[in-house]
Amino acid sequence: MANEWQTFVKRFDDMKEGEQEIFIKNITAVQSKYDTKHVRARLAKSGKTLPKGEVLWIRSESGARHPEPWCVEILEVLPEWVSGKPWENVLDALDRLSQGSRK
Repeated sequence: MANEWQTFVKRFDDMKEGEQEIFIKNITAVQSKYDTKHVRARLAKSGKTLPKGEVLWIRSESGARHPEPWCVEILEVLPEWVSGKPWENVLDALDRLSQGSRK
């Protein structure tokens, strides 16, 4: 049985296909349910373009779920944390991290 994951974005338009660094939460009905991972992953809107992918549900910061699932293929599990302040929004910390890797 494949896993089913979810991730959060500020806006649905922020979600892009391709390789990304994101936090995903396992929502599969198994013992590891709700396990969160920081990963480098390949994302696609369709399983046709990512045949090894698993289901990825996208939610806004307020919890609204995108009507169609995406696909995710985990390429690498990364450290469980990103640099930032304890009260900082994790999405802002990831944005800052990804901008630094583009330089």
